[in-house]
Parts: sequence; structure tokens; C-alpha cells
Amino acid sequence: MFGFLALMRKAHRLHAADHELVVVFDGENAAARRAAAVPGYKANRAAADHTPITALPDVKRALDAAAVRWTEIDEIEGDDIIATATTSAVKAGRSVVCYSSDRDFYQLLLPAVTVLTPRRTVITAAEIHRRYRIHPCQWPDYRALTGDPADNIPGIRGIGPTTAATLLTDGWHLDQLRNSPRLRNPRCHPITHQWTELLAWRDAIRLRTDISLPDTLITGQPTAPLPRAAHLLDQLHLW
Repeated sequence: MFGFLALMRKAHRLHAADHELVVVFDGENAAARRAAAVPGYKANRAAADHTPITALPDVKRALDAAAVRWTEIDEIEGDDIIATATTSAVKAGRSVVCYSSDRDFYQLLLPAVTVLTPRRTVITAAEIHRRYRIHPCQWPDYRALTGDPADNIPGIRGIGPTTAATLLTDGWHLDQLRNSPRLRNPRCHPITHQWTELLAWRDAIRLRTDISLPDTLITGQPTAPLPRAAHLLDQLHLW
């Protein structure tokens, strides 16, 4: 809890002091929809240490004490809530900083959207193009081809980052690849054979922006400077 609260305070103070801070949690059955479409989705996480979950009620109490808004919607992944809120904020003319090491947020990158990792690396749309030779909006296509180990999505065997980027040259998406001369290379034949799976993987990686958000989640007002983690833990008698 101390680490979570201290990191949140530092990220807000150093990188988004003039922003509204919102924390989003996965719903208890958040992965169900994608798991139904992609067998094995996130199945590799079953053996992970889940004991930190026991601290969530106290984390939420601390957020309330710090006047930080948060939300959790059953059967909805936190990524989709953040994607929806981000899209809404950009349409309203606001800038957004997503604080996460989850690469799925790369697909949201725009001039007004950046991703800040816990290691304080700032990821921009230009950085994605430099690193991967694709545009952020192509991220779901790219990761469907290459795979996403974090979510147990295997990708197409034999298709690595270089080949995937080449196939998606000129801003192409998977839909444009079907029946394209770009797939004539023998190493690309598995793409045709696994086409249905490939599209399902892309849909699982693609973030939703149509989630119905609580009316009170976004106020449009900057969050006040946060109290120190130790102060919150003292206040809640958890220190």
C-alpha cells in the first residue's frame, strides 16, 4: 500500500500536477468476455501471486481519503475504462497521461496522449513509430501477428517484429492484408491458415471505447496535491 500510494503521489506531482487523477481497477470478472472469444486468454496468470488483492479494500479507502476518484465495473477490464475515458477527454480538448507498463495503451497514443511507465519512461506516438515502425492505431494488428505473452496470445509462429512491421507498411491493417500479395512469402502462409484466430486475437487486444462510465468519475477539475503515503496510512490506522 505504501508503494502504491507513494508512486501515485510522485507520478501526479512530477508529470501531471495540472491533471485530474483517476484510478481504475479491473472488475472481478473482467476477463470473461475476451476469454470466451480467445481460449487461454490470460490463463498464464493463474499461478501468479494474488495476495496483493487482499489490500484492495484498504487501497480504495486510502483513495477516498485522498479525494482521488476511482472506479471498478464488474465484467469490464480497467484498460477499457481508461480507453473510454481517454477518448472522451481528447474529444473534450484535454490531454491525458496513462500511468502504466501495459503496452496495450500504446494504441491510444495521440499528440494529446502519452504513456508514463513506472520507470518514468515517457512513451509517445513518435516513439512507437521509431521503435516498431508502425502507428499506434496499428498496435492491435501488430501484436496479433507477433503475439502478446502478457495476455497469453501466441501470435503467428515465424512472424517476428520485422516481418509484422513490413506487412503493415503504409498504415495497413489486417483487413487490407487478406488476399494481398504481401502474404505470398511462404513464411506468411500461416497467417492465411490462422486468419480467424488472428482476427480474434486482434479483437482481444483492441481496447474498447464504448464503456458507460459513472457520471461522477470525471469532474474536469485538477486533483489537488496528494498527501504523503505515510500520512494516509496513519489516518487510516494502517501504519
